[in-house]
Amino acid sequence: MAERLRRLADKLANTSVSVLITGESGVGKELFARRLHYSSPRSNKPFVAVNCASLSAGILESELFGHDKGAFTGAIRSHAGLFEQANGGTLFLDEIGEIAPFIQAKLLRVLQEREVRRMGGAVVRRVDVRIICATNANLAKKVEEGAFREDIYYRINVVQVRVPPLRERVQDIDDFIDHYFKRQCLPPPLLSDDARNLLYQYEWPGNFRELENELERLTALYDDVREITANMVSERIIHREDAGSLDLHRFYETPLPKAVEYLEERLLKYALARSNWNKTQTARVLGLSRQGLLKKIKRYGIQRQGYVVGEEDGPS
Repeated sequence: MAERLRRLADKLANTSVSVLITGESGVGKELFARRLHYSSPRSNKPFVAVNCASLSAGILESELFGHDKGAFTGAIRSHAGLFEQANGGTLFLDEIGEIAPFIQAKLLRVLQEREVRRMGGAVVRRVDVRIICATNANLAKKVEEGAFREDIYYRINVVQVRVPPLRERVQDIDDFIDHYFKRQCLPPPLLSDDARNLLYQYEWPGNFRELENELERLTALYDDVREITANMVSERIIHREDAGSLDLHRFYETPLPKAVEYLEERLLKYALARSNWNKTQTARVLGLSRQGLLKKIKRYGIQRQGYVVGEEDGPS
């Protein structure tokens, strides 16, 4: 995790505000949530995580709120739900935007009253749980479409943190490689310039999860990796599509000004990531004035990693 994200998680850990983590799949949203929990006063209590999109509505209801014996066919014993299991600690609800409307209604009651009643039960149990939510969807749009309750949205979205995709933070690749090998109790290898260029220029649609898979492949195929060289990298990374794996299909029947805007935004993000958001250096590389660069950053709404959404980016 980038240093800026670590500092932000530590800052939020000392508060009790609700946090909504946004970002693509595989960027490390749960890692941020875990950092927040284990830096907080709740660190000695449970951290419980569930992917709301991976369970059917019926199973998710039982998992979240629990059930009493005989609540439904097959309920041969009582089951404490995740809210009870996380009591005193943190409950991480990943892909919160995918929960069914009737579960949203029950969730709202827990958020408002801090109490839960198991399926088929009459006993109301008080719970003290910090809820952290995450999504890769546009929840505001779901609210507009009526697919997500507005009252829940504002309760879980007190502070929104965007975790950027790997292609916008390629400078983190080196640290991730070091961390991965140390976690495997292996000495971190060197990274050749050619290999680094390949990894930096690849789009990483699977983000850090895909990078981890690539490193698993390397350790499986090569013994005692001392240096990662270009010839060791996967073919899909070496032979990416021209111009940084651009999806040319998206430009079919697209007006030229729109296509130029898309390319410009991508180039700006890439250049900012390569310079670690040094705006003076980025402007020089792109042949822009610093003021011109700032205007383009504002125009495209480009955000620096680890900033709270809506927070103004300071000078650098």
